[in-house]
Amino acid sequence: VAPDVRHVVDFLVAQGELDKKRAKEHLFKLFPYGYMQQACKIAGFQRPRAWSTG
Repeated sequence: VAPDVRHVVDFLVAQGELDKKRAKEHLFKLFPYGYMQQACKIAGFQRPRAWSTG
């Protein structure tokens, strides 16, 4: 399962190159159509259970 956006942003901030706002902008620039959807598709994962039901 892909990590939540806030954990990815915290990781990017911990690297020391970006502040929180710029890290979030960078993440959404890499994945403009939705972080979870595109990351799962690229990795070849199935959709998370919350998306599969209902």
